[in-house]
Amino acid sequence: MASDPNVQPALRREAQRVLQQLSPAERESLIIKCWMSHDARWFKAVAVTCGLEAAMRANRIAVREEGRAEARRLVRLLQLPPVRTMKDYLLVQETMIGLLGPELLDYTISEQGEDAFEIGIERCFAFDNVTRAGIAQQYECGILPRLMGWLDELGLDYDLSPEPGRCLKAQDRECAYAVRLKAVVDA
Repeated sequence: MASDPNVQPALRREAQRVLQQLSPAERESLIIKCWMSHDARWFKAVAVTCGLEAAMRANRIAVREEGRAEARRLVRLLQLPPVRTMKDYLLVQETMIGLLGPELLDYTISEQGEDAFEIGIERCFAFDNVTRAGIAQQYECGILPRLMGWLDELGLDYDLSPEPGRCLKAQDRECAYAVRLKAVVDA
């Protein structure tokens, strides 16, 4: 046999040339859209197979654990120092949001002293999507459990008010959460 039967290396090189047509921003946007599409389809598959309550329960657990994994990866890759203050945490939070898709949310952050802040979510991709799916009234927030995962992984003891539950926007309430850091625990 004169030729190598494995054509994968040549295909990989050609695929890399094709992908080079995308700018870094276009590639990042495409990856985020693919992730969001998977997330929506996973949620729907679990809801259809096991029921909406089971899908929401599984989503909250998975999202919180994913938040922990994201924070661990970010801290390790960027060699971030331990979070010692609320401002340290807010920078990590904004970095995480910037990495995962800042265009997915429109929000404000207001400091409420040295150890507390409020996040107010004005536009939320999850609310938009569950509204289109017709399940907003039953939907339980999957955004705040991710933030809780970040806080957990960073070793922060905190109070969150209100506790995440049914989507506040779907209840025609302001989507605002107060976070008070109780103490920083060395992780």
